[in-house]
This record gives sequence, structure tokens and C-alpha cells, in this order.
Amino acid sequence: MLKVLFGFDKDCIRDIDLYFDNVYEDEWLEDELIKKMILDVDQSVVKGKQLIISPVLGPIPPERLSGGVKALICMYKSDAYIDLIVCGPNCEKWILEIAQNKDIIVGMSGYDLTFKNMNIEAICLNDQSNITNYVDWILKMNEYVGD
Repeated sequence: MLKVLFGFDKDCIRDIDLYFDNVYEDEWLEDELIKKMILDVDQSVVKGKQLIISPVLGPIPPERLSGGVKALICMYKSDAYIDLIVCGPNCEKWILEIAQNKDIIVGMSGYDLTFKNMNIEAICLNDQSNITNYVDWILKMNEYVGD
């Protein structure tokens, strides 16, 4: 289940590079779901625990992955409380897939993600209401996310 706190929360992780680089474990890249996320979001192929082939950067270590993929990996492999501001729209389907398999609590301090044309099953932690579609999501963002 996806649980979202809309608005700025100082306890929410926004420096995903710093967090990921300090909690990442080599074994995480052996997970097939993580390999699929990396391929889909970064168009990069995992070749080993410390080797990813990026079409833009060439051979890279996990620390050079995009912030969005790092956030997805941390949501999936840890209980990190991450602000979705670090994710782009190409992460939306993966956030929902992770939330189908485990409870994740995330923050939403910006307007980048909308989940348009997607079925959402989430709880707004601000008021404990259910979010089931794009319109619900946008209304909660407009209500709780500051300018």
C-alpha cells in the first residue's frame, strides 16, 4: 500500500544520492525487479554488482544511477521515507508496483508526479483519505503542497 504525506516534511529524504550511497548493498543489483527498473528508467543494463552499462555514460557503478532509480531501489529494499520530488514521471508505474508488494510511506512536496491514466491505491496521510485516481491525487496535491 502506498501511503503519502503531501507537503514539505523535514524528515523526508530529498538527498537521495547521499542516502543511497550510504545504504546501498551490492546484492540489491541481483534482484530481477531492480534490473527491470534500471533498464526501464535509465535504459541501462546491470552486468554485475558494481557494473552497469549506460547508453549515455558507458560503464558506471551503482552510485551513478539516476536519482529516480536510486529512490525506487531504496523504496523497494529499505524502509526509507523518500520525497517523491526526486522521482520523475518515468518512476510512477514502479512506485505503484512496489506498493503492491509492500507498504511504503513517501512524501510529496512538489508537483512532478500525477499518476495520470493509472489506477492508484493510496492513503493520504494528511487526512487519512483514500486516493484511487488521478483526480484524487491532484486534489490532494493542490490542498497540501505549498507553492
